[in-house]
Amino acid sequence: MPNQPSTFESPQTLVATDAANSVVPCKRCPLWKILGMPIVIGLALSFAVSLGKWLQEEQSRLLFIGLDGMCFYLAIGFVALIAVVLSIVYLRPSKRTLAITGVLIVMACFGSSKLFRIDGYYGNRTPRIAWRWTPEAELQIKTYLTSKTRIERIPVPIDFYTPSGNDFPELLGKDRMAKVNNVELATNWKLQPPTLLWRHPVGLGWSSFAVVGDAAVSLEQRDENECVVCYEVRTGVELWCHSELTRFKHEYGDGPRSTPTIRDGRVFSMGATGVLTCIDFKSGELVWKQSVFTDAKSQNLPFGMSGSPLVFQGMVIVTPGAGVGASAIAYSTDTGSEIWRSGDDQASYASPVAATLCGQMQILSFDGAGLQSYATDGKTLWLQPWVTQGESRVNVAQPMVLGPDEIDQSAGTDDSGNPWAKVLISSGYDKGTALLKITRAGKDWFSEIIWESKQLKSKLSNFVVYQNYAYGLDNGLLTCIDLKDGERVWKRGRYGHGKLLLVKDILLIQAESGEILLVAATPDAHTELAKSEALSSKTWNNLALAGDVLVVRNDREAAAFTLPAK
Repeated sequence: MPNQPSTFESPQTLVATDAANSVVPCKRCPLWKILGMPIVIGLALSFAVSLGKWLQEEQSRLLFIGLDGMCFYLAIGFVALIAVVLSIVYLRPSKRTLAITGVLIVMACFGSSKLFRIDGYYGNRTPRIAWRWTPEAELQIKTYLTSKTRIERIPVPIDFYTPSGNDFPELLGKDRMAKVNNVELATNWKLQPPTLLWRHPVGLGWSSFAVVGDAAVSLEQRDENECVVCYEVRTGVELWCHSELTRFKHEYGDGPRSTPTIRDGRVFSMGATGVLTCIDFKSGELVWKQSVFTDAKSQNLPFGMSGSPLVFQGMVIVTPGAGVGASAIAYSTDTGSEIWRSGDDQASYASPVAATLCGQMQILSFDGAGLQSYATDGKTLWLQPWVTQGESRVNVAQPMVLGPDEIDQSAGTDDSGNPWAKVLISSGYDKGTALLKITRAGKDWFSEIIWESKQLKSKLSNFVVYQNYAYGLDNGLLTCIDLKDGERVWKRGRYGHGKLLLVKDILLIQAESGEILLVAATPDAHTELAKSEALSSKTWNNLALAGDVLVVRNDREAAAFTLPAK
């Protein structure tokens, strides 16, 4: 008989057949999801539109520029938060899993807080993380000052303080131009490295050194006292210390910000809370003092008084921006009595500088409103508006009056015979650099911007000019721009928000990390010539170079080196 299909099938076959022929019913989407989806989409679109409009506002733009490097960390945090939310919505972890994950996160945060601490912030506003058990800066200076092994103060002969041709008597050196021309540095530091003269802890603050003769002076915070301290420049031995009971506090670092000025046997210093002192250079005794504020809490800047006092024609001039008629104040160097006060502008963080423009000596102040000029009697001459970071008014870099060795046609006369001169200014926070032309017609003064450029934005550092080019740190990157039009020539070398000097034709740079470097001041290319360790922590303090002796410091320690010279 032919084969017939069996009328009997195994149970497994029947189950498989039923499973194949069965129809799985569709899961219906809950009604609340159907109704809620358009609402969620609408809210998301509304949020996106509102965020777009908010980002277009000027204050919002300034906020993001001000956050600087923190934007990266905030973006990471935002992405992580979105990832967590999406994971909970779509992966639907159990309550047990959520509880365990939450406990682990809390334990990780708690453990991190016990292992690390935020030890201030860098120039791009990112936090500086330190081990919890590492000693804080204040503990280091306290230990040093109370140590029995510390070299004691010694009597010093009067001629110890005699000025020399290598003096570096104020912020950025003579005339505040950040230039040193009395030494030619050797660049082969592998063969001839810098020689360490001394190193030891110092008090808090962002002041730098002023050097006259064999003595170096700086401002430090020691406990609740703001101190003007004098050291022997080649040994680091403390010679004298004058204290004022005041302390400026800020999350970016406590203590004084300005640099003392040494002139005619006296030391003039401006504390972060507005206490101006005149001290005898040889003895350390107080001659006189003034407070530039009637109420420092309401009148002081958010980051404290940072302008270094300018000593000029028997006057010490400061720019506190202490209200109407008190943008700049001049005191007698002999008695401390007020000579004049002038201007209504808000202060900023640069220091006043004396300069001759169009045949007239004047005082330039890069304040919150822009570059303001005062006559030697306090009369305002001209103002070039330059507002940085909105209400924050963060102008820091020193203005540079250009001379014939720095730019072609730095000064001259127009067709009417009126004299003119050129000044360079620069700021951070996406503001940039501008070349100004200052013109005088009789008693009238005029200023105009020849060009503006965002290729160099000097945020916390000064810049230097040399042979038709400017060199500065553009948000941490060394940059060279052409003074003819402000165009960038090159941009290379990550030195953070450090400081620099021009030593003949070489840039002497101290990076924000503390190391010192030599870079050729040439538009041809970024050429790093030498590098050496100097300090091991965040450094915002300016350099001081007296001959071949380099004195550096930050808010933790100071050191002096002999640099190899040709």
